[in-house]
Amino acid sequence: MNFSLVIPTRNRAQALRLTLQHLSLSDYPFDDFEVLVVDDGSSDDTLAVLGEWSQKLPLRWFAQDHGGTSRARNRAIQEARGRHILFIDDDVLIPSDFLRRHARLQAAHPGSLVRGPVVNVPRPLYPPLPALSRPWRHFSKNYLCTSNASLERELLLKAGLFDPSFARWEDAELGVRLKRLGVPRLFDNKTFVYHWKPPLDHEQRLRVAALDGQAAAQLYKRYPSLRMWLRSGLHRLNRWKNAFLSSLSLPGPLRRAVAVERAYLEAGWKELKA
Repeated sequence: MNFSLVIPTRNRAQALRLTLQHLSLSDYPFDDFEVLVVDDGSSDDTLAVLGEWSQKLPLRWFAQDHGGTSRARNRAIQEARGRHILFIDDDVLIPSDFLRRHARLQAAHPGSLVRGPVVNVPRPLYPPLPALSRPWRHFSKNYLCTSNASLERELLLKAGLFDPSFARWEDAELGVRLKRLGVPRLFDNKTFVYHWKPPLDHEQRLRVAALDGQAAAQLYKRYPSLRMWLRSGLHRLNRWKNAFLSSLSLPGPLRRAVAVERAYLEAGWKELKA
């Protein structure tokens, strides 16, 4: 078997159903991949969705008490039967040729980490998916992005899998270790996915920003370097800029954007001092 698709999920039954629907339309041979879903303590209709789609896909699923996406992905990797792990999320919608593109690129570049664009959309998209224009706009600097990435299972085991101590940015942390192992990365503009991400309200944005700030500080503390420090955005220049903007009478949208950055910086600096 070539691919094991790894999908962690928790209380996202509607999104998961749509993700599995798009997977069922894949033009890749069904006997050459499996879909592994790990239910991270859901209390909604997730199990019913999995039962429904197990009749239409090569699907296996596992349940765990709520422990986070890192533990869920690690469980799936340990259970996987495929040579390659292909990461998507429970709100990712794939074109029908998605697996075939990953298979071709893996065959042409063995031992590589294959990635492609992740296009955030504010509402669900149903088959057929639209073609992607200007794919270069959807390039993440992360070495590993778990919304659209494939690599050999043995490389993940060698790197040590995901670190559950990271509430966010766990893929960025594992990406650092994969890069240090010398795993080359290939980014293909045509191997894209759509990522259903409804807009967040202000309070949700503040909470996510605080978690991101904490994760950025964790990442810098583990891998201290000037490049990581600048990439984290936790340096004093950003703090001075944020303090200056906070002192101004800004219109509502800009004021909220400054508050989100402040939540990120405050959480990051608190973690750095811990």
